[in-house]
Amino acid sequence: MGETERPTIHVVAAFTTDAAGRILMVRKQGSEIFMQPGGKPEPGEEPVAALVRELAEELLIAVDPDDLVSWGRYEADAANEPGHHLVADVFALRLDGDVTAAAEIAEARWFTRAEARALGARLAPLARRMLELPEVRTQFRPFRFTEPIETARLRLRPITVDDVDAFHAYQSREDVARYMLFEPRSREEMAAKVAEWSSHTVLERDGDYLEMPVELLTDGRMIGHLYLSLRSVDHLTAEIGWGLHPDFQGQGFAEEGARALIRLAFERMHLHRVVAELDPRNTASVQLCLRLGMREEAHYREDLWFKGAWADTGVYAMLASDFSSR
Repeated sequence: MGETERPTIHVVAAFTTDAAGRILMVRKQGSEIFMQPGGKPEPGEEPVAALVRELAEELLIAVDPDDLVSWGRYEADAANEPGHHLVADVFALRLDGDVTAAAEIAEARWFTRAEARALGARLAPLARRMLELPEVRTQFRPFRFTEPIETARLRLRPITVDDVDAFHAYQSREDVARYMLFEPRSREEMAAKVAEWSSHTVLERDGDYLEMPVELLTDGRMIGHLYLSLRSVDHLTAEIGWGLHPDFQGQGFAEEGARALIRLAFERMHLHRVVAELDPRNTASVQLCLRLGMREEAHYREDLWFKGAWADTGVYAMLASDFSSR
């Protein structure tokens, strides 16, 4: 019988770890199988709401929905329903408090990864799949950009559709676009871009990104933007970028804002590595990378067809350990 012919069970599950990296597993009454806590959503219930409810019922804990990190949808054989196919929306959860087995849960227990693997056939198929994911993935914390980030002179804030003219004021210029992957943008093109960017407010999954307007604290003028993209949750890596109106370049604003984003990446999101890719002819950005403490890791020769000619790419990066030592 193929996957499409077997009855399918939809569940939500929490891959729950503590400060020591142990994993929380539960065992239902009448079963010897250990699995991640969770359960079946009610009709029309969203996955996060369902998981919060299940954790409250099974473990007597109140979980903030913002503490659940989506890992996506996974499939496996059902553990306690022979012949059924399991489809699970899995979320990571860091939990440092006590839990109490309740409802249909007979046992809730913390395991090291070695102890969990040693369960063998007593470990649910979905739980085995979760153990195959990189261990460092559990360190990651998503970032929801809802409140401004302030530095000594700057405010980095969520983008709005009202920012079109401020973006257009510098992204329409030839000198700004020279080393960028775009040509000078018309106002119509800029409006479309800002509309697209304003819908991105969370760094949670691979490919998520934020475009952050940078404005002066003194008068609220927008002087440029910063960019942060989540490249890989499994490898805890993000990419950073920047762009400023020429009238405000050379005054340390890009460095000040970039330092705030790097701090966010390492201290709040618990990332391991931040990388910047740029045109090596852009000496101002190269010098900025070096001032930030990034190292040159690569210089790819003519790897990019760029505005009618072959161009090089420079790669600069720093690790969390580099940042913590500064």
